[in-house]
Amino acid sequence: MSEHRHRSGDLHQQNKGFKAGKHDSKGAIKRRAQGKIETNGPRQSIKNLAIVNNKDSMRQKHQKLVKSKKNELLERKRLGLPDQVAPRVVTIIKLSESVNTKKVKEMLLQKFKLNINTGEMEMDNEETINNKNDDQYSTISLTSKVRMMLLECQTMAYDQIIEYCKLSDIILFVIDANQPKLNSEAERIFSIVKAQSVPTVIEIIQNFDQTPIKKRNELKKSIQSVFHFHFPDEPKVLPMDTNDECSQVLRYIENIHVNEIIWRKVRPYMLIEKSTYIPETKVVTIDGFIRGNNLSAKQIIHIPEYGDFQIEKIELIEDPHIRKKSHYTNNNNGGEMNQDKKINILENYDQKDRDTLQTWNVPDPMDNEQALPTADEMKEIEENKKKKLVPKGTSGYQSSWYLDDESDEEEENFENEDLDADQDMNEDGQEEEQEEEEQIMDEEEQERDEQEELEEVKESNKWKGIKHKSQITDELLKDSDDEDEENKEESEDEDEEERKQLQQDEILYPDEVDTPGNVPSRIRFSKFRGLKSFRSSPWDVKENLPIDYAKIFQFHSFNQSMRASIAILENASAKPDMYVRIHLVNGPKELTERTTSKPDVAVGLYRYENKISLLHFSVEKHKSYEETVKSKEEVYFHFGWRKFSTSPIYSISSPNCDKQKFEKFLLPARNTMATIYGPITYPPAPLLIFNGKDCNELIATGYLSSVNPDRIICKRIILTGVIAKSISKKFVTVKDMFYYPEDINWFKKVELYTKMGRVGHIKEPLGTHGRMKCQFDGTMNQQDTVCMNLYKRVYPKWIKDDSPLLKLE
Repeated sequence: MSEHRHRSGDLHQQNKGFKAGKHDSKGAIKRRAQGKIETNGPRQSIKNLAIVNNKDSMRQKHQKLVKSKKNELLERKRLGLPDQVAPRVVTIIKLSESVNTKKVKEMLLQKFKLNINTGEMEMDNEETINNKNDDQYSTISLTSKVRMMLLECQTMAYDQIIEYCKLSDIILFVIDANQPKLNSEAERIFSIVKAQSVPTVIEIIQNFDQTPIKKRNELKKSIQSVFHFHFPDEPKVLPMDTNDECSQVLRYIENIHVNEIIWRKVRPYMLIEKSTYIPETKVVTIDGFIRGNNLSAKQIIHIPEYGDFQIEKIELIEDPHIRKKSHYTNNNNGGEMNQDKKINILENYDQKDRDTLQTWNVPDPMDNEQALPTADEMKEIEENKKKKLVPKGTSGYQSSWYLDDESDEEEENFENEDLDADQDMNEDGQEEEQEEEEQIMDEEEQERDEQEELEEVKESNKWKGIKHKSQITDELLKDSDDEDEENKEESEDEDEEERKQLQQDEILYPDEVDTPGNVPSRIRFSKFRGLKSFRSSPWDVKENLPIDYAKIFQFHSFNQSMRASIAILENASAKPDMYVRIHLVNGPKELTERTTSKPDVAVGLYRYENKISLLHFSVEKHKSYEETVKSKEEVYFHFGWRKFSTSPIYSISSPNCDKQKFEKFLLPARNTMATIYGPITYPPAPLLIFNGKDCNELIATGYLSSVNPDRIICKRIILTGVIAKSISKKFVTVKDMFYYPEDINWFKKVELYTKMGRVGHIKEPLGTHGRMKCQFDGTMNQQDTVCMNLYKRVYPKWIKDDSPLLKLE
């Protein structure tokens, strides 16, 4: 028998061979790509990428590049945009005091032969620099299409760094090689930059040539690891001590991809390069490039620290930073005179077509007045009116002075008798000096005791007759309502240790309060109510609103109004990258006289964005801030392009619920909601919270969540009691929750629960000292604690009268 052999056919399995050493890691691919978009084709090896293309492929690549540039130029002309884009705003920020930012700026401008002290240029190359004598802005034409406006932040003050970061397209962080470790200030600067959306960043290492050659590679890797930890997109870390290294930095600035910041792109803004005051018309003109979105003359211009202003007209003027060879033969003043000759009015609207500057409504107190009663209602009142026993011959007018209750007369007689007795005692006690002193002391003690008895009688009479909420007046609440701790805490000077102890107690025992012994709970907590379920129980959003709600604006549909406001700018004549001159009606004269180096910016607001409403922010406490932050405590907001002082209230957002729980403190490691009265802003908009106007300490960061006055914020309090006696398995006697039987009947319908999970309700009061009989749904534990939840809607503080946010037409 022949031996069987297997013969391979067409379906024989062919396994792939192992390609050892030819695979690349993800990091290698990312580093090789250098920000380029990966194609869908097969991945090429590093050897293939290193092959030099032939002349035909190079010519085709050049033709494709020329065609794309022509198409881009035609598209810009079709949209009405200028041929050149606005210069990239590059800001130099130092991360330590030992860094010399002035030297960095000189080195970047040295290639273009510009002396920043004199402003004189030496034209030995084709690039153009314009440095005006009246400001600090230096504009460089890197290529025929790419320009750079170089700014220098000379200090490490947070308020100035914020202003520069809001405007910057590229940020150059400068670090000293002798101090490679970042300090706490540098960490906070990174936090500020990241909280406002990250622009394109590059880190410059200064004094790198002073490091020994053997340690340079290790030092650069350590700096890169720290920098990439804060900015994970692997930004460039470059030394800059020589001219060659400076040229390398300029090449990266020229070719680097600029990140688009959405909140800055959606609305027009302008870096003010020049401002002029016209005394005849009281108009201030501001010049600069429009960035972001289109600008309309109907809009309101907001300038931080100066306020909101209407636009008289917008003029298109010649770009003073344009690259022209004729500029070398003219001085700067001649260039400015030439640009004023070519003026084109883009938009000009009348006063009635512009948006109003009024930010809030003035409520009319007569709006709440009721109509006069009818004759039938008056007749019914007369019939139900009780008859009074008055002396014979008393008129109707005189009878109104007689009271039904005789308790007041008895108290007056009682007081008069006491006074007479005191006078008799004082007249009889004048025999000897020692006896007089002793008698005076006895009389004072007796008067004090009698006064206390009188007060107790009055207090008992004052609380005894109150059995309904309509009987509780403002005077009673003013005398007894100390549950609103904001009024109490403002008058007290608490040190930080006491505040931290209160915060710790709030964390351990959230919302638990002590039942007052001197005031009935039905008076103390008259504004609170019980809820069957915090999530599903209804709450009318228009119920018992404060007078501040009559001053604010509210949208029927916020999203629809936002889309309509944005659509208005689509047909605006002033486009991005245009160099324009804006005439502001009653503009700020101080803007033209300002001598500080901090840049000024003008922002175009959408319709209704200067009106006051209720704003909600999602915030998180910064890890570097360890002090306590209370609700309704004044802080400083850097909100989008705006900055102002305010007093927010904090709350925790409840999922799938129309109510939020109020928080007394801004606690760390929580996503908290901050609510204020502020100017309407369409999201997105970042938020930075500082402890004061100087912006020394960063409290929290966040962003705008919504603009909604109907969002309910409820303050919860928990009244607790202990089990005094077990009547049976389910029936117990509870004490220390209330001290008056009337209070038990007042809160009888509110549901009870225990910390061990039992649910029950009040059956009836027992005795006169606040004990009550309660029934629960299971066997009770003697060590359990009985709780009752009560809720009250709270509102933030209204804006101070001297705030620039409040403005009338």
